[in-house]
Amino acid sequence: MTAPGAVGAVEAPITFSRVINDDHNAINRYAGRLKRARTASDRARLLREVTWRLVRHDVSEDLVMRPAFVEHLGAEGQQMAEHDRTEHERAKSQLLALADVPFESADFDVVLDRLFADLLEHMRVESGEQIPSLERLLDPLESQRLGREYMKSQVLTPELEWPASRISPSPSPSPGGIKRRRVWVDIDDYARSDLARFRDIYAQLTDEQTEMGVKLYYRQHVHGKL
Repeated sequence: MTAPGAVGAVEAPITFSRVINDDHNAINRYAGRLKRARTASDRARLLREVTWRLVRHDVSEDLVMRPAFVEHLGAEGQQMAEHDRTEHERAKSQLLALADVPFESADFDVVLDRLFADLLEHMRVESGEQIPSLERLLDPLESQRLGREYMKSQVLTPELEWPASRISPSPSPSPGGIKRRRVWVDIDDYARSDLARFRDIYAQLTDEQTEMGVKLYYRQHVHGKL
């Protein structure tokens, strides 16, 4: 008998649309917390949170959604993929630049409001127009497969670790004596990595590691522990 809370225990199959929308909702939730934050420390912490989540969203879409656009929607899908990539790159640049704006200043609020207005419109078009156009061309099993592939990419967090022999400098031992090291030094290193580096790292992950992304998705979005 499958243990309660295990991945796939009783849940209905999850479509690609739902997975994308869940990721959008998570980003919006943290964006709302950032907009409501009033202390400099809270703003700094939540800005880092929103930044890495938006970067991961971009990476996940580059690994799964954009190739699906091209495969199923042809030339139109290619244009959609390039436009999506450009908009995400601009948003990331704006978020990174925002870290240099004094958190207590009125300029911070102005820039933040403008950025999030653009992001909301981007997500509205993506969830309301582009993804439905793709879904209409997918059979249920393919939609579920794409959704699961997107879930796997959720393992790409700033805390991701792998055997330290694969990265330099020399590692420090983790509990239990197994030498592991974070792939990224910090959130800034993570956010400034280009898509090619993310693709290379993702290609080197084991099946066990990518399945952790599926478990992370279920824990946060299905079992409500975000």
